[in-house]
Amino acid sequence: MPAKIVTVFNQKGGCAKTMTTMQLAGAFGLRGLKVFVVDMDPQNTAALWFHQSTPEQPFPADVMSMAPLKEAFLDKLSPFVAKCDVIIIDCPPALGSRVPWAALVASDLALIPVAPVMDNVWASKQAEELVLEARQARESKGITSELKAAYLLSMVRRGNVFEHCLETLKSGAKIPILKSVVAMRNAFPESQLFGCVARSFGKSIAATEIDAVADEVAALLDLTLNKGK
Repeated sequence: MPAKIVTVFNQKGGCAKTMTTMQLAGAFGLRGLKVFVVDMDPQNTAALWFHQSTPEQPFPADVMSMAPLKEAFLDKLSPFVAKCDVIIIDCPPALGSRVPWAALVASDLALIPVAPVMDNVWASKQAEELVLEARQARESKGITSELKAAYLLSMVRRGNVFEHCLETLKSGAKIPILKSVVAMRNAFPESQLFGCVARSFGKSIAATEIDAVADEVAALLDLTLNKGK
């Protein structure tokens, strides 16, 4: 079976796209899937994160920067589509780039992380419109498989601001919001520092949150995960 392709994107920087990409990739890898991450952000954060790992504790997915290739990166994915279960594309924080569009047209799932601040919510509406346009483009190209899409609430904190942002996001949304929520946790920047993922530190609320996201995303992709530790 060819790899399922997930595009992680949004208009805004700072909404945890790379954190989502790497934690999800790691959770999938630790639960039995072969995962390849494509780092399309010119800052190469995902690739740098990957290279922080050690031979004693390797990162549980393969990561490669293809940012210099821009939208032509799709031409290089064929070998990975054939040998992996999942490919996750970490897009640059700009819808003006052609990368998110190219990725969406080739993907099975669009995942849009949203932090609970209004500028993120406003930008996410633009990301949502790009998903709808990509669906139409796929139909015109004769692609019969569905481009699924979902919002992921990330970097969540308690308070009235979060509640207001959530209600604004829900208002008129044309794609669903995952039930799983990822809060601000120390384990996320710490795992970046050590080239690992939250689950690498053992049982924690952070690891449980990421596992819940992995379960939901796997269900959307019709993938089977091993039971989490």
